[in-house]
Amino acid sequence: MVIQFSIGNYRSFNSVQTINFRATGLVSEDKTVDANNIAEVAGQRLLKTIGVYGPNASGKSNLVKGFRFFNNMVASSLENEDFLSLFLNPNKQAIINESDDWGYFQIVLLLHGKKYRYGFTLSEDEVATEWLFGPAEKNETYYFIRKGENIDINGSSFSEGLNIPYDTKLRIDALFLSFCSSYNGEISSKIRDFIANKIKIEGGPKNYYLETNSMVKDGKKEVVLKWLNEAGLLFNDIIIKDFRKTYYPREGQAPNEITSEGLVKVYKNIYNKKGEIINSVIMNLNEDESDGTQKYYSFIGKLYDKFENGGLFISDEIDSNFHPSLLQKIIGLFNNPFVNKANAQLLFTSHDTNLMSPEIMRRDQFYFTEKSATDETILYSLSDLKGIRNNADFARQYLAGYYGALPVLGNFLEETQSIENPEK
Repeated sequence: MVIQFSIGNYRSFNSVQTINFRATGLVSEDKTVDANNIAEVAGQRLLKTIGVYGPNASGKSNLVKGFRFFNNMVASSLENEDFLSLFLNPNKQAIINESDDWGYFQIVLLLHGKKYRYGFTLSEDEVATEWLFGPAEKNETYYFIRKGENIDINGSSFSEGLNIPYDTKLRIDALFLSFCSSYNGEISSKIRDFIANKIKIEGGPKNYYLETNSMVKDGKKEVVLKWLNEAGLLFNDIIIKDFRKTYYPREGQAPNEITSEGLVKVYKNIYNKKGEIINSVIMNLNEDESDGTQKYYSFIGKLYDKFENGGLFISDEIDSNFHPSLLQKIIGLFNNPFVNKANAQLLFTSHDTNLMSPEIMRRDQFYFTEKSATDETILYSLSDLKGIRNNADFARQYLAGYYGALPVLGNFLEETQSIENPEK
């Protein structure tokens, strides 16, 4: 499970900001909220869901993009020599020429009952520093600390870092953690696997329906149909149509055939005037169904996997195309210990204040993004604010401006309209 994630000097983030899944000591008025929304694992009390709110352009999406960059850096920097040059995006308003800091990323994980703290900083074209700390006999100890090309390895705690073939060399723009995992290092592989494979971000995979389609093909069609039916989507069958098409990359290059699994056919009943089923009709999910239906279908496979195998699911603007009641149901599934058996976690951004209820989530499960006077993103939790009752009307107080994180709206357009049309 994820305990913390920190980000600095990336896009609108300048100073290091942290989102914390560790539950605070507050107590909800409804004790079942605490019981359901907190996972107690290896002495840690961790939140299953966190929602991030704030005005447009305040940095909510940049937090998700930072997670995606961190995820892809761990997964791909070893194989992709152009990764930093293509995807590194530091805070352009920071005074970069006075510092070599082009990005700070750190995650704290709880894996198999043990806590690990891993992170790195970047310069323009290389990994500036990198570190891994883990459990020792008492407190945490360093496993390795890297500064440029120099790596100090703690042989007693991280012997796998010393067991790399002598004739291999780590590129300056690749991560040592990923390097060690490529040689089947036990600890490094465990951490890399969680970051690269257990942290899923909506919109990442090229195939939107990949996970749900795989469930249908693997004999779990009835499970998918049940999820759909419980959301009020009354389909009675699903057929996945695979087809091959020719892809022409560039002029002069050889064509390449690829397989697409994106064609999903769903069956709906046809009723007579008495409400009796008389036939069924085939619908194309992409062409005949709404964006919300398509999004929910794509969610099923992702959430089913998380509830069975654990990990973190991240969704930017999760309320997009979802009815508030359906969105509350999805949040409720993560906070339901009978459904979410593996203590999967959810991080989402939203503008939907219907979720801001103490009957749904605790104060420490709500975070806000706000721009500072120097136009950088500041991240803070509702539990950081003093004088807020645990049973307060969070939505009303948020919209009233009690918590900050609201857009500053001018009246220039109205004034302009008044000048141009004085009779109005």
